[in-house]
Amino acid sequence: MVSAATMLDSTILDYLKRDRLLQEGHFVFRSGRHSGALVDRDRLLADPQAASRMAYALAKQYFINKVDTVAAPSIWGAGLAQMIAYFLDPKAKVVYATPLPDGGKKVADNLLGLIQGKRVLLADNLIISGDTLTWFDQEIEKHKGEVIGICTLWNATHEQIGGHTVYGLLNPLYPSYEPDDCPLCAAGAGAPTEVNY
Repeated sequence: MVSAATMLDSTILDYLKRDRLLQEGHFVFRSGRHSGALVDRDRLLADPQAASRMAYALAKQYFINKVDTVAAPSIWGAGLAQMIAYFLDPKAKVVYATPLPDGGKKVADNLLGLIQGKRVLLADNLIISGDTLTWFDQEIEKHKGEVIGICTLWNATHEQIGGHTVYGLLNPLYPSYEPDDCPLCAAGAGAPTEVNY
C-alpha cells in the first residue's frame, strides 16, 4: 500500500534545484491547476544517477504489492518504467505504448502477454491533465491487466485516475491546486506563469 507521504532524499531535491530541473514560483498548467513548482519534463530523466534515485523512491512505494509489469504510456515514461521495474523484487517486466502513424498509440501485440492476468503498475514521468493515463488505464484493463496503482515523479492533476490512487514523488512537497484553492493566489502572489504542458 502506498503511504500518504514520503520523505524525499535531499540529494535528489538538491540536484533538481541546482540544475534548474525544478523551479519554485507560481505556475498554472494545461490542466488549469496551480502549483509552486515547475518540473522540466524534457530534461528530468537526463541524468541516470538522479533518475535512478527517483525511480528507486517510486519503486519503494510498491515493494509489497507483487508487481508483475510496469507499464508506461509515453516515451518519457518508458525509461522511468525500466528503472522502477529493475528495483522491484522480483524484477518486473516493462511494457510501453508505441506511437502510431495516425497520432494514436497502442501496446504492441507481442507485449500483451505481459499484461493479461498480470498485476500492472502504471508509470509516467509527469502527469499533467490525466488524459493520457486515463486512456492507458483503460487500455491495460481492456487487455485484462489488473492496475494496482499509478506513479509519477510529479502529478499536476487529481489524486485518483480511473479509481486508482496516483502517487507523485514530489507532491508531498509541491502539491497542485484547483485555482480557487491555491494558497499562492490567496497570499497575493500575483498571476501565475503559464506553462505549455
